[in-house]
Amino acid sequence: MTQPPGNHRSTPNGIFLISFTILFLEMAAIRWLNASVTVLAYFNNLILISCFFGLGLGCLLASRRVRLIQAFAPAFFVLVLAVIFLHRHGVMVSYTEDVIFAANKEYYRSSLLQVSLAALFGFFLNVAFFVILGQELGRQLLSVENPLVAYAYDIAGSLVGVLAYSGLAWLGTPPHVWYAVGCSVLLVFIANRRYWLVGSIGFIVVAIIVMRSTYPEAQWSPYYKIEVEPYETPEVRGRGYRIMVDNLRIQDMIDLSPELESTPLGVWLPYYRLPYLFSQPRKVLILGAGAGNEAVMAKMSGAEEVHVVEIDPTIAGLGFDDHPARPYLQKGVKVIVDDARSYIANTDERYDLVVMSALDSHKQIAGMSSLRLESFVYTLESFEQMKRLLAPEGVFCLSLGSTRPWMGERTYWTLTRAFQSEPTLVKPAGSPFDSVSFIYAPDAALARARTAAGSEISFLPPYAKREGVLLSTDDWPHLYLKERRIPMFYIVILGVMVAGSVLLVLGVERSVRRPNLHFFFLGAGFMLLETRSVTQLALLFGATWNVNSVVFASILATILITNHLVLKKWAPSRTLSYALLAATLGLGFFFPFNLLLGLSLPLRLGAAAVVVGLPIAWASFIFSNSFKSETQINRVFGSNLLGVVFGGCLEYFSNVWGLSALYLVALGLYGASAIFAPRRLTTTTG
Repeated sequence: MTQPPGNHRSTPNGIFLISFTILFLEMAAIRWLNASVTVLAYFNNLILISCFFGLGLGCLLASRRVRLIQAFAPAFFVLVLAVIFLHRHGVMVSYTEDVIFAANKEYYRSSLLQVSLAALFGFFLNVAFFVILGQELGRQLLSVENPLVAYAYDIAGSLVGVLAYSGLAWLGTPPHVWYAVGCSVLLVFIANRRYWLVGSIGFIVVAIIVMRSTYPEAQWSPYYKIEVEPYETPEVRGRGYRIMVDNLRIQDMIDLSPELESTPLGVWLPYYRLPYLFSQPRKVLILGAGAGNEAVMAKMSGAEEVHVVEIDPTIAGLGFDDHPARPYLQKGVKVIVDDARSYIANTDERYDLVVMSALDSHKQIAGMSSLRLESFVYTLESFEQMKRLLAPEGVFCLSLGSTRPWMGERTYWTLTRAFQSEPTLVKPAGSPFDSVSFIYAPDAALARARTAAGSEISFLPPYAKREGVLLSTDDWPHLYLKERRIPMFYIVILGVMVAGSVLLVLGVERSVRRPNLHFFFLGAGFMLLETRSVTQLALLFGATWNVNSVVFASILATILITNHLVLKKWAPSRTLSYALLAATLGLGFFFPFNLLLGLSLPLRLGAAAVVVGLPIAWASFIFSNSFKSETQINRVFGSNLLGVVFGGCLEYFSNVWGLSALYLVALGLYGASAIFAPRRLTTTTG
């Protein structure tokens, strides 16, 4: 096997360390870049794709004499300065079509060109940094004779990296801590170069100080950079706080006392009082409760039990410590930190009133998917579950703020299908963020509200019946897409990204003009399998950060086990693995996953392990069986990681065909990998 020039670390421990750092910094990059470059918060997977592309490009450079890892610290310093510049002077809020949700028209001020340039700048910045890590990964892989042993150390390091980062996220640590840990590990690779080591420490220390000083008041939840800003204008000073997440105002903490009526914030009182015009509940469920405004109004309206569900533990913590009314400390209030869909699928409680108030996360599921955290909450199947939570004569109230009529229309008819009747449309006086409420209540309650509400609310006419309205479903949960299409923003970004990537690859490695297509298509197919696994398990167990961490760790553990079985010659042959993979992908396409939501947790786990986990296992057997005979494993890894980039782009076709179709696309990609598979492979039977 060809040895990389000048490599002084020739043990598998080097693979473990670089792989640990890569996965650790991948997760850190997704969190930090999204929090700093606002437009990227809506496109997490662009950052993930940039990590994989940089790694693939770096692996192709492994045999070059120049060792890039020596320059990681100045590169990190430049990355920090550039990202902080974008944070302070870049595109703050963007809206071009129907991808990004912004309620106020004055926020729709950024052009497609501005948004695309900001996103691409962030993309290629991260690519450059991960090229350095990718080259070192390729060099370390070349230093081990047995490819499967090298792969085992790579996966083991990645698994530990996921677990380590998840631990720091659970502790609420900020980005400068994450990067201090990751960069400290990278120093090991230049420890024998004294002057480089000293200079690198200097760059890292200065970069960490700059990073820390940029976000001095921020709290870092597992999802967001959270900043709490008190109201400063004389009319509302002392009345509450704005909650900013990743530079966007997501909600407020308001003193909802009657004195608020005479201030500019008084428009919020009719909004929060609206559900209680239709119900005098004893027991209330609030989904997407935030820091507690709805809980305050529920208690003010006489509710004895108030169950609040909020996905973000840090935002929920504000309701205990910072909200003017400290609602989550009040008697009868129970706080559940969970995904709303997960809670409603697993609770046996029944409620007099269910409130779903502007549940909008401005955030995607962590890293792997273009779906947002709340995507599965606004679907037909979700609304059907919410209906079952209502006690006899119970009331349901969904409030939606949007200036786009088709969003209201889709919500209206999706609710109609779920509840088997049309909702009543109501608008509060002042209507913050152009909010409209969709109400289900007994006829007597509706009649009382019409009589007693006065000018507090206005009743709107129902939507006219129209054919062809797209409903939100668990298979197509894209509330923010007007049609089944890939929006122009994605097309521009992905087109430039792919074209630029191809030019870069051909520029650094001419031999890749004849790439290893077998491993390229394996990478593309596996990326879609990972994406579909994350979204499917988010539906089954919730889109929370800890579920995602478990999913990533489980995938890596599965790969590690299957690789060990191939190493021990206890694995199925590659041909059999392809057949089993095709069968399980077909099962995943046809399997009615929504039926699992009513099962107990152990049964759901077992079913998920079979339907979601087996395709991952068979795909891992295929990869390891092919990988064991390779000699230029850096080029194989490079081709595989570039295939991952291609698969990440194909994930956007779920906007058109739905999520289940990703199984068929993955099946096609694995079929292509079989066509280009090397024929010299000796099969291994179990």
